[in-house]
Amino acid sequence: MRFTRLRAVQASAAAALSPQWLSSAQAQTAATVRAAMIPNEPAALIYYASDNGYFSKAGLDVEITQNASTPAVVSAVASGTYDIAFANISTLAVAHAHGLPFVCIAPGAGWQPGKIVGGIMVANASPIKTAPDCNGKTFATPGLNTIGEYLPRAWIDKHGGDSSTVKFVEIPFPLETEAVTSGRVDACYLVEPFLTAALKGGAVRALAYPDDALGGGGYLATVWYSTVQWAKSHPDVVTRFASAMRDAGRWANANPTKVVPILAKELHADPAITAQANRTFFSDRMIPAEIQPWIDVTAKYAKFAPFPASEIIYTG
Repeated sequence: MRFTRLRAVQASAAAALSPQWLSSAQAQTAATVRAAMIPNEPAALIYYASDNGYFSKAGLDVEITQNASTPAVVSAVASGTYDIAFANISTLAVAHAHGLPFVCIAPGAGWQPGKIVGGIMVANASPIKTAPDCNGKTFATPGLNTIGEYLPRAWIDKHGGDSSTVKFVEIPFPLETEAVTSGRVDACYLVEPFLTAALKGGAVRALAYPDDALGGGGYLATVWYSTVQWAKSHPDVVTRFASAMRDAGRWANANPTKVVPILAKELHADPAITAQANRTFFSDRMIPAEIQPWIDVTAKYAKFAPFPASEIIYTG
């Protein structure tokens, strides 16, 4: 049979669409992304995307750095050290109020009624039983001006206390429980896997799970963000990164037991305790109505004028 020009074109097209060719092309054109995360379960979404191959399938080479300091990560993203990073909405709201050009590019952890995201912990022998008992006390938080400060404040005020009398000090998650049991602070705010680990340790108890302090509806608590300039300069990378993270979130929601080995490896967590922890729920959408509650409560406590959530959502 004569090998016509048409058949030659068809053969070339078939070869170009083969898995082997696609894999080779993706490897050659993989875009490098420098990403930073806080070592906690909500931020571990980026490891789910990496370990399950969602980034490689999207043609991305994501270099992941752990950094326990939220302010340090914010500064590093602003200076261009990192391209993308993990943050809670409060962090971005404060940054926006101070004129930093950050935008949310992918959804992270969300909260739904009945789910536990974080908890306020006190020592077993602590006299603190109610929100008013918190008045004048000292709380540990992983980051000032973040969810770790504003959610406890909102819970205290909602239930009859006065959070303006409460002092917050910044202590990394892994060290918060010891700060409570040693008496250096009166209470702390923890998320998984540190929450369950602290309770299993037996020296602290849960005062409250304050996730409903913003109202009864669901909300988006954390996101992945970049600078406006970087996002606009890399629109295709942003799209591929967001897609990979959404795929990873759906996988994590559907496979709560399969995330445990990843958490144990990447966060150096006890696998037995991690397996008993409350799993993070990951949202696959980023809409203003689910971000606005956090902006409003942050504005209240950080004392700046609220702004529409649409101002910090990247739209391409």
